[in-house]
Amino acid sequence: ISQFEKVGITQIAENIPINLVNLQQLNKKAGEWSHSKLKGFTIIDSILRNTNQPVSLYHISLLFGLPRIEFEAVLAHELLHVWLHLNKITLSLASTEGFCNLGSYLIYKNDNTQFSSIHLKAMDTSKDIVYGKGYREMKVQLEKLGWKKLIRNLLY
Repeated sequence: ISQFEKVGITQIAENIPINLVNLQQLNKKAGEWSHSKLKGFTIIDSILRNTNQPVSLYHISLLFGLPRIEFEAVLAHELLHVWLHLNKITLSLASTEGFCNLGSYLIYKNDNTQFSSIHLKAMDTSKDIVYGKGYREMKVQLEKLGWKKLIRNLLY
């Protein structure tokens, strides 16, 4: 969260439950979105309280046993899903996942280790139409605009 705040991503919901689960449990939670490389998943439940105002509850599940920096990168990705929802930002699937992958990018870039470099290269070369292509398109926007302007463009 402190790394997000430094680039202008603020007001991420607090007290979000984070559950560490095995791959089978993670894929069960993900349902139709499950796949063999899944490392995290966010569930957003909208419910109506007595005031008829919708309240959203967020639940993040992360794969148990990830190395610390990978855990942080996956958590950053999932927290950006929450941030997009809180700010009522609706993007295409590729742009959503691409933007959320910028959270992982931020963590890996700031870590500046060989481990993180390998993950950044994998993200840059991913052939996945949603996670790979969407990430590269969002990364181009980030490099062109910078964090503050990219965030402002998403918010307004």
